[in-house]
Amino acid sequence: MIGANLSKISFMMINLMNALRVGKPDLKLVAIVSAVVIMAIMLATSSAYASPANLDIMAKELETVKSLDVLETKIISVDNSSITVIGEGGEEISLLAVGKWIIISDEIIPKINWIDAMNYVKEGEATVVMGTITRGNETHYICLGLKQGEVMMFRPVLLKVYAAGHRHTKTYMGPRGELVKKGKNYMILEKDGRRVIASTRGKWIKAGSGEVTWSDVADEFHVGDTVRLFCHNILAMRKEFSDIFGIDVFIWGYSGAIIDLTSGTALSRP
Repeated sequence: MIGANLSKISFMMINLMNALRVGKPDLKLVAIVSAVVIMAIMLATSSAYASPANLDIMAKELETVKSLDVLETKIISVDNSSITVIGEGGEEISLLAVGKWIIISDEIIPKINWIDAMNYVKEGEATVVMGTITRGNETHYICLGLKQGEVMMFRPVLLKVYAAGHRHTKTYMGPRGELVKKGKNYMILEKDGRRVIASTRGKWIKAGSGEVTWSDVADEFHVGDTVRLFCHNILAMRKEFSDIFGIDVFIWGYSGAIIDLTSGTALSRP
């Protein structure tokens, strides 16, 4: 069971920012920020394949889910409204899955219905975040997050549950780290064991070249390069989230810059 731990938020935020902090940005470089995943707080609850009972449960899950469990388990079936996993006692457990999801695989898909998200899930080993709802004599189980191989997916509400805190500044923050992964529309940086995910979707201005997209310049960013981001907002996640999904910080916003300090490639928002 995972409860709120508000007393640790400030401490965790300071540690996260210290791990990512660097000096003042070079003012000669254009600075405007990369965009990340959309953090929607409320779950969408419609699905053409969900029963009215399931929709009623999902519509109220924010208010009624009181406990979470993280299972290292095996998925034995996937259908239009649920997944079935093996519980710690060897029993089969059906987890409701209808609603909206955020998927991070070879690209970030920020808002996708389960009927499409289910195509990213297969039978086999997985880490599953399970929520429990008890109503009278009935107990219902909900899938809130899942990691399987290179695919991670979670409901927007899970960002709220696991958030350590949000930080906004008027001046740019300039976290930098080693580029450890590139996707079709995102990058992941790492520093001191902490990982930051930042979106690269949309149009950019490349210094000396003009307007480009990430696909035009992705080959100029190499795994192992030192990359610096300029941003106003970060969402720091609790350790429980990073232990599951390997992400400590989300950066979002629609103004900023990405600078590869190794190759010299600099991108800014138009």
